[in-house]
Amino acid sequence: MAARSWKFHAGRLLFMVLGILLLGWLAGYPLQAVTMGLLAYLTWHLANLWRLYRWLQQPGTDVPESLGIWSDVYERIASLEKDNQQQKEQYRGMLAEFRQLTDAFPDATLVMDAQRNITWFNQAAQALLGLRSPQDLGKPVTNLIRGPDFANWLVVPGWVKSPLEMPSPRDDNVWLNISAFSFQKNQRLIILRDNTDVHNVEQIRRDFVANISHELRTPLTVLQGYLEMLQDNDSQEVGSAVARMLSQTAQMQMLLDDLLELSRLQSDQLQGEEEVIDVPGMLMRLKGQAEELSRGRHQLLFEIDPGPRLSGLATDLESAFGNLLSNAIKYTPDGGTIKVSWREAGPGPRLVVEDTGIGIPKRDIPRLTERFYRVGSDRARQTGGTGLGLSIVKHVLNAHQATLTIESELGEGSRFICTFPPERQLDEPA
Repeated sequence: MAARSWKFHAGRLLFMVLGILLLGWLAGYPLQAVTMGLLAYLTWHLANLWRLYRWLQQPGTDVPESLGIWSDVYERIASLEKDNQQQKEQYRGMLAEFRQLTDAFPDATLVMDAQRNITWFNQAAQALLGLRSPQDLGKPVTNLIRGPDFANWLVVPGWVKSPLEMPSPRDDNVWLNISAFSFQKNQRLIILRDNTDVHNVEQIRRDFVANISHELRTPLTVLQGYLEMLQDNDSQEVGSAVARMLSQTAQMQMLLDDLLELSRLQSDQLQGEEEVIDVPGMLMRLKGQAEELSRGRHQLLFEIDPGPRLSGLATDLESAFGNLLSNAIKYTPDGGTIKVSWREAGPGPRLVVEDTGIGIPKRDIPRLTERFYRVGSDRARQTGGTGLGLSIVKHVLNAHQATLTIESELGEGSRFICTFPPERQLDEPA
């Protein structure tokens, strides 16, 4: 259609030029006649171009009308304008449907750009965070969701998918669970959920565990004291019974100690200020304790790089590392090998505790850090563990933004890998 139209207009222009040339030749001025005709034709084109330019400056007005080729041009522009309006209506409908969909989300949702400015949020975010539209669009998210924990969590790329729990900036009694996900290019989707009920239940559970542990400690200590008095009884039968009861009270004491430690870690009431930790020196002290626990029944290999040191809480990390080392000794048969290495590997320093023990079934590995989870009751009775050691390790590492990776083959041994973020590494002397 367009090609035929252009050919038609080109042919008509040719006939017009020939007609003007013929009239000019009859009048005796052929060149002058053609020149005047072409100037008139050019003036007509310029006038239409001016009309088109003015219309483009005000596209909301009606499309200009003309003759000839410009009639086709304006008609095509009018068709494109109509198609454009239809697409706009479709986009408006899709946008309205999207807004209705996102407003139906029960969780507060917002989008921020590479500069951490808010570019969009839904109605749940307005209700939960008090955001206003459009006043808060374009503002930094840290100006509206205040808190050092949130700001620190947001700026570290490696933590993008790690949930954060924090009190609401509007009400300290409301607790939020916050997750972030990569969204398009250099954007993040932030999802905030009211987690108050779950937080309160967890707090009640932690308080109950801590309180009951404290209450049981006193009568257990008294009972253990009287049993120690009876231990020197001359009767073999009484002495044997007392020895068994002392063993059970010792097990209960270990359980109470681990419960109190885990309750403290879960309540985020970490004792002391962070310091520069001489990890190589700590591991050498733990080596001495491991040798006492092993009593020569295992081969202990320590490969310690003297370089990497950490920023953190020394008592908590020593407890976590000690748990990993004691577990390796407990679950490795006599004559086995336990290897401990500490070095800078990849983005951050890493501790690896590897043994040639009995190993762990694949199905049990994901649940090893759960409270009181044990791989087999017979194995638990033999080792006398509390089932809380790896849970303590996990919470200590989480508090230091580290990760625990467990690799194991049944009958071939296990590897426990603690990887710390580079932000925790310090090179200055402790």
